[in-house]
Amino acid sequence: MLAFGGYAAKTVVYCLLGVLILQSAIGAYGSDSPSQKNVFMSILEQPFGRILLGAVIVGMACYVLWRFVQAGLNIDNLDMSKAKDVVTRIFYFVSGIIYAFGTYLAIKVFQGAGGSSSGGQSNSEEMSSTLMQQQWGIYLVAAVGIIIVIFSFIQFKHAFKADFMDKFDVHRMSARIKKLSRVVGRMGFFARGIVYILVGGFFIQAAYKADPQEAGGLKEALDTIVQQSYGQYALMVVGAGIFLFGIFCAIESRYHKT
Repeated sequence: MLAFGGYAAKTVVYCLLGVLILQSAIGAYGSDSPSQKNVFMSILEQPFGRILLGAVIVGMACYVLWRFVQAGLNIDNLDMSKAKDVVTRIFYFVSGIIYAFGTYLAIKVFQGAGGSSSGGQSNSEEMSSTLMQQQWGIYLVAAVGIIIVIFSFIQFKHAFKADFMDKFDVHRMSARIKKLSRVVGRMGFFARGIVYILVGGFFIQAAYKADPQEAGGLKEALDTIVQQSYGQYALMVVGAGIFLFGIFCAIESRYHKT
């Protein structure tokens, strides 16, 4: 149930986020790139928005618990003698922390404390600032950045090899669903890889400069993309990929191996 609730919440968040990114790419959203806060505020503005956002918060909380269970109990039977599996298990824990900050942000929006969509610290800045207050904080921030960058390459590997299909109970999937899973999975993981490698780089830069404000999250990653040559088109590709990853999460919630 933890996994199902988490993937269901991710379906809503990623699909809506993909739409907002696409709107931003074509100039329909405004001058600022969308952020996670925009997603939660958009949900709140819908009919029965408080009920919908409340359900998303519950689902995200379930996903946080699921990530910590994956990290702590190794229920995926990862081989701890392989560096890739070690990094994956560590990232489960880091992912749980990241989604915990996201859940906290969603709760603040739900309570009416979200404020302006462009104000305040981003999740990444808040997380970086919190870590830097600890002993060896700069090294912790650098470690988080390195782990995120490494995990971004794992995302690219998933995109090219489509080995994410190993997570599915393929015997319950029709040929059409299998093909759809491969397509949306490849594009979704590729888009996530782009975002993750930028976010990881921001954390490393924050550690290097000992400045938590250098840490960037989704919004800063999208701003970086759109500032490049053909950035508008690159942003469209990322937006489409993020939306399709939401579809992938919906499929995973239905066919994930138990």
